[in-house]
Amino acid sequence: MSISGLSGASLVGGALSVSPFSQTSDQPQSPAEKAKAKADAAADAQVSQLADIRKKGIYAWAQEEKLKALKEKIRQQILSDRKLDENQLKAMNPEDRASAESSIQEEITRRIKEAMQQTLEGQAKQAAADGKPPKPMIIDISV
Repeated sequence: MSISGLSGASLVGGALSVSPFSQTSDQPQSPAEKAKAKADAAADAQVSQLADIRKKGIYAWAQEEKLKALKEKIRQQILSDRKLDENQLKAMNPEDRASAESSIQEEITRRIKEAMQQTLEGQAKQAAADGKPPKPMIIDISV
């Protein structure tokens, strides 16, 4: 038996014990093992997300997440307008797909800038109507 064959083995009290739940890659996983792997992946994702929040701060992280959701929503609208879906994009040849992705990204950027400009103008008009100076631009991009 080689060392690489001891994936589920551990050395306990000087004796080698092999876990009955260990598997090699050629054995199918049981439903319980699949569920445990899924739970472990979810826990790892949560730890990663919490580290990201701690690094950026909750407000910046939340704004970034909202922006990602807004971009995805706009992307789906653009694809719908063009009567495309993700599978059709994947099926395109590389040159056409790169061109389509570039066009979609430009449209997303244009729409976000347009929304930001409209928000800024609306805030400035409201401030002028109230007789106050315009506030710094903070946009809540709720989806």
